[in-house]
Amino acid sequence: MAVDSLERLDTERIDRSMDFRPADALVMSCGTVTLDLARGLVLLIWNKQQRIHQLPKGRRNIEEPMLSAALRETYEETGIRVTPLRLNIATRATPPKQPNNGRGQKNPDITVGCPSTEFVGACLYPDPQSETEALKTVFYYAATADSTIKPDAGTQEAWEKLEPRWVAIADVASILCFQGEIAAVRKAVDDVKKTGYTIGG
Repeated sequence: MAVDSLERLDTERIDRSMDFRPADALVMSCGTVTLDLARGLVLLIWNKQQRIHQLPKGRRNIEEPMLSAALRETYEETGIRVTPLRLNIATRATPPKQPNNGRGQKNPDITVGCPSTEFVGACLYPDPQSETEALKTVFYYAATADSTIKPDAGTQEAWEKLEPRWVAIADVASILCFQGEIAAVRKAVDDVKKTGYTIGG
């Protein structure tokens, strides 16, 4: 007789590894890896205060959907309206229910072959801008835009000193400041190619 999977859980190990953090010790941020597919470019921001290149991102508003936050923050920081890309992303999100002829199949750990606008990955690190200890998670979404369109003016907060810059995808590793963001770009580009999009003609 098969043992139910819940009975096989190592609850003691789970308990030892489980960590609780209150909401005020967590920062949820969302951003995009925005590509001009035709020209093989990626949208970055030049942070004039820190003098570094970064991906556009920012904190989610209360009850704001994560993808909406990513698109909004990208627009606010760059003045460029971007469109999410629907990709075949390997994800741990639950796939839509499919008819299974009553066989009761279990959902796989990793969902593949289900085009979506799910995030391509996330960066986790202590928030350097918080006055109190907080763990920051930045969820990145793949998006697209036309690099020849002039950015809208006046979209940034008064204190932000950011300049949008389109750079060649091949140059990202030598331009972006953070290795985690370089990895986010590479993952988005890989997912775009696996889905069948052509980059750079």
